[in-house]
Amino acid sequence: MSEAPPKKAWKTGKIKDARGRSVTQLDPVMMHLAHQHQAIPAEALRRIAQNVGIGMTRANRLALWLGIFCFTCFIIAMVILLVKLDNGTIGPGKLVARLLPYCGIGVAPYTFWMGTRRVRFGRIKKVMLGHLRCPHCGYDIRGLPVDPDDGATVCPECGCGWKLEPPEPQEEVTAGRGE
Repeated sequence: MSEAPPKKAWKTGKIKDARGRSVTQLDPVMMHLAHQHQAIPAEALRRIAQNVGIGMTRANRLALWLGIFCFTCFIIAMVILLVKLDNGTIGPGKLVARLLPYCGIGVAPYTFWMGTRRVRFGRIKKVMLGHLRCPHCGYDIRGLPVDPDDGATVCPECGCGWKLEPPEPQEEVTAGRGE
């Protein structure tokens, strides 16, 4: 086998395979940018990275800026609250009632960040399966048999099962026919 297993540094996050196992996922964009072609040949890695996209999508940018805004509001609210506490205007009983709404604002950036990561991981998984590469190890799963029990194609390198989309039918090219 000419392909070496990828380094742990090129793993990006957790996804579930077709059998429900939680596995780490390769980040083909980072591998392409760092010219790391141990698991996936250079040309295939370039095509996968182009399809995934190096930049952020509009929804991810919006979520990131919304998270930054919410976090900034949270910091400002905490500063105001601490100033009021120093003046003795808030007792300990009212402190919990005033902090509760701000806790939601403090959690919002984390929620948006995790949501954008989940969307990106799903996109990477879909693109890699579209290129017939195992999202976990990068092995070429083209032409492998489908397990009759669950309909998943099992990667012989790492043992992960993936449900592959059936290939789209090719249109016949009728060149040179005169009508």
